Amino acid sequence: MPIYLYRALNSGGQEVSGHIDANNPQSAQSKLRKQGLYVRELKEDTGKRDRELFPFLSKLIFSIPRKDIGLFARQLATLLGAGIMIDNALSDIIEQTNNKHLQKVIIEIKAKVLEGKSLSEAMGGHRDIFPPIYESMVKIGEATGNYETILGRLADVEDKNADLRGKTISSLIYPMIMFVLSIMVVFFLLTFVIPQITSIFKTFDAPLPLPTKMVIWLSNFMITTWPVQLLSVLGAIYGIYTYRKTPVGKWKLDQFLMKVPVFGKLLIKLEVSRFTRNLGILLHSNVPLLKALEIVTATCSNEVFRRELAVASKKVEEGSSLIESLRNSTFIPHMIKGMMSAGESTDRLGDMTMKAADIQENELDTTVRGLTSALQPVIIVFLGGIVFFILISVMLPIFKLSSLIQ
Repeated sequence: MPIYLYRALNSGGQEVSGHIDANNPQSAQSKLRKQGLYVRELKEDTGKRDRELFPFLSKLIFSIPRKDIGLFARQLATLLGAGIMIDNALSDIIEQTNNKHLQKVIIEIKAKVLEGKSLSEAMGGHRDIFPPIYESMVKIGEATGNYETILGRLADVEDKNADLRGKTISSLIYPMIMFVLSIMVVFFLLTFVIPQITSIFKTFDAPLPLPTKMVIWLSNFMITTWPVQLLSVLGAIYGIYTYRKTPVGKWKLDQFLMKVPVFGKLLIKLEVSRFTRNLGILLHSNVPLLKALEIVTATCSNEVFRRELAVASKKVEEGSSLIESLRNSTFIPHMIKGMMSAGESTDRLGDMTMKAADIQENELDTTVRGLTSALQPVIIVFLGGIVFFILISVMLPIFKLSSLIQ
C-alpha cells in the first residue's frame, strides 16, 4: 500500500503535515477528510522506492538507529501485552515515533497487517531493518499469543547490542580524534608551512640536509598530485565496497580483518558475543536448535564465521549435538564451548548460552578498555614522531643558514 505525504489545514485553521497510507490519492484524501483535515497538498512518498533503487545510499540517508528499533519492539510489547489490537498498537506507535524513516516503515507494516498478513510476515518485508530473528521470534509470539515476552526479549537484544556498540565506540573515539587531528596538523605543515619556508631556502641557494629534501619532496608531491590522490582514495573505497559485495570478496576481506593484530581478536570477540546472545534468546524462547542455528547463521555479519556456523548447522541436521558440531570451531573459546556442553547435557542450553553471552560481553568490554589504554600512547608517540621529524627537517637548514650568516 502506498504512503502519501500531505499538508493540510485542521479545524482551527492551522497547517499540519504528515504521512498516511492508502490505496490511491482519492482514498488518502477521504481518510484525511474523516479526520477533519482540509488537504492542501498530497503526493506519494517515494522513499521506499528510493531505498530499493539505491541500497548503498539508503543506509546513509534512510538510516534508522538500532536503539529506535529496540524502543519500537518494547513499545509494541507493552501495548500488545495490554490487550490492544495490533493495528491500533501500530497506530499509537506511529504517532509517538520521532524518526521519520522508522515511522514510514511502521506505516508500511500496519498496511500489510490490515491487508491480512501476519505481523511476522509484515516485518519480514523489511529485512534490512528487522533481521530474520525478528520474523522467527514474532512467529512464536503469534503461535503462543505471548507477544509481550517475545518482543521484550528482542528489545533486550537491541539494548544489549547498542550498549556493547556504544562502549566500543566511546572507548575508541578519543584515539580516533587524536589520530585525525594529528593527520590534519601534518597536512597543514606539508601544504602550507613547508612551501613558504622552501621559498626562503631557495633565496640562499645553499645545500639542504637529506631530511629537509625528503620533506620538501613530500610537500611538492602532495600539492601537485592531490587530485590524483583524492580520486585514488575514492576509487579504492568504491573498489573495496564493490568487491565486498561479492561472496568471495566478503569472505577474503573478513578473513583479512580477523588476522589483523589486536583488532582481529576484538572482531572475533564481538562476533562470538552476538552469536551467543542471539542463540541464547532463540533457545530460551523454545525455538528448535536447528532453526535457531539457521537464524543466527543468517544474521551473522562476518562471512568466515557465517560459513563455520553453516557447517555446524549441517552437522546438527545430520544428527550431531551442538557441542560436537562446534568442537572444531576456531572462533568460539573453550570456556564458551564448555558452558554450552554443560547446558546441553542438563537440558538448559538456552540458559547457559545466555550466561555465556554475559561473560563474553564482559570480556569484550575489558578488552576494549585495555586496547584503548594501549592505543593512546602509541598514537601520540607515533604521530608526535612524524611532527617532530618535520620540524627538525625545517630547523636544520635554518640553523645552518644562521651559522653561515654569522
